[in-house]
Amino acid sequence: MKIAPVYFLSCLFPCLTTAERSAEEWYADFIESYNRLESYRAVYTAVSEQKEEPLQGFIVEDRSSGACLLSFGSTETGHGTMWWLPSAEQGKEDAASGNGATFAHKDGETFRIHGVFGMSHALDELCRLAGSPPPAPRRPHAAPAVWLGEEDISFFVTSATWKTLPWLDLNTIERVEEVRELAAVVEFVLDDGSWIRVQKETGLLAGQGYPVEEGERKIVLEAVQPLTGPAELRKEIPKVDPARIRDASVSEFFNASSAHIQLFETLLRPKKEGEGEDPVGILARNPDLLNAYWQATWGNLAPPGIPAALFRNMQDLENQKKHLQTEWLKAKEARPATMKDVSFKHYFRQRRGELRRELRKQLESNSGSLPTVAGLENLLDGEISKLRPEEVDLGRKLAAHLVRSQFDAMVVTLLPPVADEELDQP
Repeated sequence: MKIAPVYFLSCLFPCLTTAERSAEEWYADFIESYNRLESYRAVYTAVSEQKEEPLQGFIVEDRSSGACLLSFGSTETGHGTMWWLPSAEQGKEDAASGNGATFAHKDGETFRIHGVFGMSHALDELCRLAGSPPPAPRRPHAAPAVWLGEEDISFFVTSATWKTLPWLDLNTIERVEEVRELAAVVEFVLDDGSWIRVQKETGLLAGQGYPVEEGERKIVLEAVQPLTGPAELRKEIPKVDPARIRDASVSEFFNASSAHIQLFETLLRPKKEGEGEDPVGILARNPDLLNAYWQATWGNLAPPGIPAALFRNMQDLENQKKHLQTEWLKAKEARPATMKDVSFKHYFRQRRGELRRELRKQLESNSGSLPTVAGLENLLDGEISKLRPEEVDLGRKLAAHLVRSQFDAMVVTLLPPVADEELDQP
């Protein structure tokens, strides 16, 4: 879609009229508008009574390459920038990782963020277990998104499908209680009194806010401008030393709580509606999918709270093989009768299983130092409090299983399965 040189939106919000079309109908139109959109720069301002000065920033999306960038900040809060760049290697695209890399720069530090695509892909697979229809294909490129939460404003890159907007998902559309049409935007009023506005022509987020009586807190789209080319985006990327870029997981930079809540609600929904299987039983039969979800939220890096030295030691297969081979030879020498038919592979797997069980016990006994476990427990306690009395027991069982599954995923991450071929190598 061609963008007029500049749209100024601050004067377009008066004269609200109730829209005759449904939220779902408008949403379908906005998706088409956003998918047709050409390269652009969108400028935003966010205000809050808790902040002395407004937060200002912009998002840039280069449709020719798929690159995108977001930059927000103020003198009071400092500035942060996040961007996604396509990979120089062609043919590397897949549903779980996309075909590029996500970076963030804040307070002089730069991070490469892992798991942006992987978490979304794993969440899709788990939701399908609960009977959710297969999602639309995901875009091969990341999309920029801005969201005003109950306490903070978030700006991030995300893996979006061709049938959703990065800043407005179908779960939120289900919460719409009133639709109001303005000259250039449509306003959705949600069940908590907050509102979201989407620009008709572009499908971009035009504004979001909360009731004034709760304290002024809103974000407003000030202008949309056409992008002159990829160079305009690249000049906004902070200059960094590649050697000093640190690895970080998606859960460290993004609010993964929304994904966890979506998973919890989706798994409960069939039973709440009086049909479907026990969600705990479904997950128990598909542990690999749940492991993949947690590992993706950790960016396939060390789980939060696990010391780096322990992670490196557990991942050192060669040293483990040497150590266990020495044990095996000593055992064969000390107990030749009982060990004569025990191969090294058999001994290795037996000892590896013992190590996993011991590691699991240690993780559980030290759960207080694992922020991802405590955070999930608190999050799901809040969701359980919203359930009807007859749903609470199932909600607690599901929450307990999800928490326990994090320990399982940590064990698999620290001591992953070893193929026979790896044991055959000298």
